[in-house]
Amino acid sequence: MSTKNYGKTKEEKLASESLESRKIVKTIMDYGVSQTQILQICKLLSLELENTSVMRRVSGLISEILDGEEEENSQIIV
Repeated sequence: MSTKNYGKTKEEKLASESLESRKIVKTIMDYGVSQTQILQICKLLSLELENTSVMRRVSGLISEILDGEEEENSQIIV
């Protein structure tokens, strides 16, 4: 006797969500964004996370990276 599965398995759901995420990233990249904009988008998306601990860690790390880029760009070599 075989069992019938209704709906998607956990792995199928994860694969489907991953594919959808890749499509979103492709759309953003097709739009044409700079590396700084990618980091800014990541930071804004991190602020949407429900887990506040993870949200703070991810957004804090990205903020550090963005702040470091600003410092590098602001140094004028004469």
